Amino acid sequence: MASTSASGDPAEPLIDPHPEEGEQRPLTLCGRIFSCLFCLACIPVAASVACLGLCCCLGASAADNAVNKARGKRWDGTQNKWVVDRLEEEAAEIEKLPKDDDDILKVSKEEEDPAAAVASDGAPAVKDTEYYDVLGVPTDAPESKIKKAYYIQARKWHPDKNQSEEAKVKFQAIGEAYQVLSDEKLRTVYNREGKDGLSGDKTEVAVDQVDPSLIFTFLFGNDSFDDIIGRLQLVTQTLVGGSPDAENFTRQQMVELERRRVVRLAVALRNRIQRFVDGDVDGAKAQWTAKGEELVEVRYGEQILNTVGTMYKLVSKEVIGSWSEGMDAKVKAAGMQMDAAKNAANAAQTTQNTAKDGGSDEDALPAMIEIMWNMTVIDIASSIREVVMKVLKDQSVSSDIRKKRANAVHELGIIWEGQKKSGTDGMQQSVRNMYMSATAAAMEATLDKVKKEEEQHAAKATS
Repeated sequence: MASTSASGDPAEPLIDPHPEEGEQRPLTLCGRIFSCLFCLACIPVAASVACLGLCCCLGASAADNAVNKARGKRWDGTQNKWVVDRLEEEAAEIEKLPKDDDDILKVSKEEEDPAAAVASDGAPAVKDTEYYDVLGVPTDAPESKIKKAYYIQARKWHPDKNQSEEAKVKFQAIGEAYQVLSDEKLRTVYNREGKDGLSGDKTEVAVDQVDPSLIFTFLFGNDSFDDIIGRLQLVTQTLVGGSPDAENFTRQQMVELERRRVVRLAVALRNRIQRFVDGDVDGAKAQWTAKGEELVEVRYGEQILNTVGTMYKLVSKEVIGSWSEGMDAKVKAAGMQMDAAKNAANAAQTTQNTAKDGGSDEDALPAMIEIMWNMTVIDIASSIREVVMKVLKDQSVSSDIRKKRANAVHELGIIWEGQKKSGTDGMQQSVRNMYMSATAAAMEATLDKVKKEEEQHAAKATS
């Protein structure tokens, strides 16, 4: 049974370079949140089931549904059009493209030669360029480029990926550079007086100065989940925002980036369930369980894995279940995203109230993380839906194989939905601990370093 979702339902394989006139423009992540919130505000709760067919998030009319489903198509919520999935063809096409989408994001040059950045002729003179050199940005780099450079370099040298002593030193330097250059006041002082002028001021810029979108990428963008949830949309927006030609990015390029993400994840899911499809059910389940046990131990691993598992279970049930089971699964999947949208909105209100009441950024931290997490849920849920549908509606295999795949995804979903972190206590799960772990290995090391430097400076002054 094909279906419609909070991100759309049924879909064609390769992106159409000439979108049909009248095609609905895909919503951004924030757009999805506010669109869903609008529907929730305007449509009574009692009519929530009807909302699944009428909500502005869902797209296709009943007439279109009937005609296109009869043709074996499904609605692709990524491309916002009807498609026939042929995973083999799409995978072959994606295989020829840069794995990190450098052809669109143009990230590779910045990774390979961060010191190659050259300021424009009109750039103001600065006393010291060390921090700019560390991030590989010119001295007149805008905030968006500094943010992007930090993301690229910090991800490359993050302790989660690189355990070497060199990586530790570079990661600390990258964190210190971003801490200063991302703060307008500190950057002004640094440009005028160099590092010496920051001795006292720098310690006042604690972890709360880090850009929220960067916290987001390190908190929820763990590499362990790369072949399960891919590059989160806010991470993509961070990379796009720092691109030299960010203003020239088109809607179609953003759609193409998400399409590639879905195809890559669909291929990974197909490969993960192949053992089950081939008949080794027990072996496959044991493999999935072992993988899940690894994943729940990373930052937010349990929450991400359980969310993925829930979506695997619900979307596969739409395909293999009865009409009523499929509709129930569809309602629950859509409800999951709507709940996340409401939770994000409530958390945003809490953050505003905290600010009005004179609370500090630290007081607002739990609400800020709540917003980020619920945005992640919306992103994961919509993307995983497309991934599962692409695997289960794949017309390049027989209907028998598609049915086995659906059963496999359902079983995988049940396992991952229920896996929990071992030996978890309240302290380990606290928002503050996860937040500190994510941001800032760099920030903690930087503040530590500054404190020691000041102690040494004070000791010399009194001697």
